[in-house]
Amino acid sequence: MVDSNILNLNLMTTGSNSGTWGTVTNENLQKLEQAMKGYIAVSIGGSSPQALTIASGGTGSGVQQPNAALKFIGSMSTNVTVTCEANSNWYIIDDATTKNGYTLSFGPTGGTAVDLVAGSKHLIYTDGSTAFDVLADAGNVKANGTLQATGDVTFNGGAFSFNSSLADKDAVFAGDTQANLLFTDASTDRVGINTASPTTQLDVAGTFRATGAATLSSTLGVTGLLTASTLTATGNVEIDGGNFTFNETGAAVDAKFEGDTDTALLVTDGSADLVGIGIATPAGGKLEINQNNAAGAIACLSLDQDDTDQEFIYFDGTSAGDSTKSLSSSTATAGTKQGAIRINVNGTDRWIRFYDSAV
Repeated sequence: MVDSNILNLNLMTTGSNSGTWGTVTNENLQKLEQAMKGYIAVSIGGSSPQALTIASGGTGSGVQQPNAALKFIGSMSTNVTVTCEANSNWYIIDDATTKNGYTLSFGPTGGTAVDLVAGSKHLIYTDGSTAFDVLADAGNVKANGTLQATGDVTFNGGAFSFNSSLADKDAVFAGDTQANLLFTDASTDRVGINTASPTTQLDVAGTFRATGAATLSSTLGVTGLLTASTLTATGNVEIDGGNFTFNETGAAVDAKFEGDTDTALLVTDGSADLVGIGIATPAGGKLEINQNNAAGAIACLSLDQDDTDQEFIYFDGTSAGDSTKSLSSSTATAGTKQGAIRINVNGTDRWIRFYDSAV
């Protein structure tokens, strides 16, 4: 009598086992049971490769090879490859070993094995020369309940779609310490970063940085620091609860705020460290104001003091008794009048005389 190649069944020849067919047939049926529903625990030793045990004849009770489900147990002390017979077969394998930093693999004798993951169940198929982890290379997979992965999840070569049915389902991506590193709030159709309660379409509760150009066509609400090399917004930009810093690195870059018709309504000239209003290249002072509309019918500067017991302008400079400093303590009247400057006080035009000397 010889055994079959896959299930080690006792094969009969004509006229063999006269009077014992019932016994041999029952043994073969028991082996079939093992192949379809059998389970056995396999202790992993300290040598490799470790072959599944095989029995010829009998029921094969206690041997490892015929069983459909295998549970690997034990504390590993080296890298081990467990081998099965070099034929086609299916196995359900539960890796319950304590790895201790070592690897455990499974495959046909003399063939290519697959690595097993500690604490995981594997569906393994072997064609006699190569073992395949079926769930590692499956087609469409659908989970009607909870799908949980304690290892890595890699999407490669396909699209990722979440909540395509447009249900009220949130998505949460946590960080090392931040529970809501990225939060999509389905009920409000909003996205939050570092917040589970976004109040705008995109709500960033922290630092936002763009190393390239950022173009916005609607309102951007930022509650922390916004850093961008180029930021273009065709809608509103709202900064609430955080500082706004421009050119913190101290580079020679300008900032410009345009009006309806004035292209230099407010300019900060980074190369000159000057500020201009109505002028693109301020040069006359730290702040230069140019009422650059000949038909504007407005003053260059309007001061409205609502605190009735305080001055309009506060001068703080260095005083001298002559004309050499920014302030003069001289009370002399010998200076020559050179002209007057037009001002308006409470709606009435007045003139301030100026002299060629403080003394």
